[in-house]
Amino acid sequence: MGLFGKAKKFVKGLGPAEPVEPQAFRVSCPEGHVIRGRRTEGYQALRCPDCGAGVFVLPQSPLPMPPAPATRADEAAVGAGGPSDDAPIPLADHVPEGAIDEGEVEWLEPVEPGAGLPGEQPTPAFDPVEAAVSELPEGEEVPEPPRRPPTSPTTRPRRPAPAPAGDRGRPSPPRPTPQGPRPARPGGRRILVPDRPSLRDRVRRNRPMLVGLAMVVVVLGTAAFSIYRNARRDYPTMVQRGRDEGIPALEDGDFDLAHRLLSRAAEAVEALGGQIGGAEEVRQAAREAAIFVDLIPDRLEAILDERARTVDESRWQSTFDRFYRGRSILLSAEVTGTPAASGRFEINYRVLNRTATSPRVARIDFEGFRLFESGSPEVGARLQFGARLEAIWSEEGGYRIQLQPESGVTITHVEALDALGWRPIEAAALRPIDPPPPHPILLATLLTPPPPPPAQDLKGQTREQVQEQLGTPRSYARSASQGESIEQWIFDGPSGTRQYINFRRSTGRSGPAVVDDQFFLR
Repeated sequence: MGLFGKAKKFVKGLGPAEPVEPQAFRVSCPEGHVIRGRRTEGYQALRCPDCGAGVFVLPQSPLPMPPAPATRADEAAVGAGGPSDDAPIPLADHVPEGAIDEGEVEWLEPVEPGAGLPGEQPTPAFDPVEAAVSELPEGEEVPEPPRRPPTSPTTRPRRPAPAPAGDRGRPSPPRPTPQGPRPARPGGRRILVPDRPSLRDRVRRNRPMLVGLAMVVVVLGTAAFSIYRNARRDYPTMVQRGRDEGIPALEDGDFDLAHRLLSRAAEAVEALGGQIGGAEEVRQAAREAAIFVDLIPDRLEAILDERARTVDESRWQSTFDRFYRGRSILLSAEVTGTPAASGRFEINYRVLNRTATSPRVARIDFEGFRLFESGSPEVGARLQFGARLEAIWSEEGGYRIQLQPESGVTITHVEALDALGWRPIEAAALRPIDPPPPHPILLATLLTPPPPPPAQDLKGQTREQVQEQLGTPRSYARSASQGESIEQWIFDGPSGTRQYINFRRSTGRSGPAVVDDQFFLR
């Protein structure tokens, strides 16, 4: 017996015991004497009171007694008032066949196939399905087929008078046999279907188990309500702790602690329905902490290089799904295109990777990006936001990096960006190079555009060194991954090209950012 069976037996024992219906037995000894009595919980070994023979009686059955089937013989016996099944059957001497007076035997006329007795309506064949349906307690009434009048089982045919002595030696004429098959017997055995217990009977029978189940439900419900009430009581404390400890941890660069505290505070805010002070501040800080704590393990330029070098598409998808899909990136860029101006949202940041012939270029695809679609930024607006990667696709002329549509988060805590090494840069803060005053003689020369300067090797130089050589950049952009950040300066290059210079800096290493690579794009 398993744990569930033991528990059921224990719960069943708590309630009142069900009354046991007496079960009678009727057995016969080897000599044919009938012994009657009631069954007990154990077996019985009895002696026949008449002959003393041993009789074994089975114990009481745990199952309910089935209803006794009603037979036609019983019905006929009850209707005719004849002797019961236990009464002795009267015996008579056997009369030889030749002693029967054939003149007094009433012979029946031959019956055609399917016809009944004379003066009796034809009887359909017995259908057990209709007989079973007729015994059901509910449902439509099905008429029973007509039956022949019942006869008493003890009624015996009248014995004819003995034949005269002179006729006993003569052979008896053959009996006429009816032609065709015998008529079908009307009616048949009934199929007794036990009544289905009602709902009240089933509840009464399983009352102990239902009471125990109700007690378990009440206990579990009380415990769940107590836990919910205690947790709801702690929700305001969790929200306040997120504001007092989580937001400062985010601004100090402790992103793991900030994410842990602010995520719990945001769940508490949602449980309270937002009806608490500082709810929106906690939600925004929790979204930003989730971006900072889940940055991609490598910068976008290295991911682009791995994508271009992987020939097997299925292998690349497996690698991307395992390491990069759903991970976040940080971007700070200027809007250069909108759906109204150029048909789509574009920013000035380009993901660039050097090859032997020409650089690989990837653009950020903002199709379906809800942060831009809901905010509708204009051309020239500078945005700082985080998002999660969805895929990298190849297209004509390069690649495009797709973002998850619902993952955009505007970064409002700039102190967290400072922890990544994003020193604030403004166009006015970049010291412009003072040109020499124009001389009247050289005015015509100054108005003539100079030839494009040769490309300089700027790799390893700092911001100040690049600014002294190239001047103030036209614009700039940034991206950040886990442990590294890229700062991209954009200059107007010769012959209508644009020069992109990437400064690379490790967040775990002190020192200024230096030039990692430079590119010229049309």
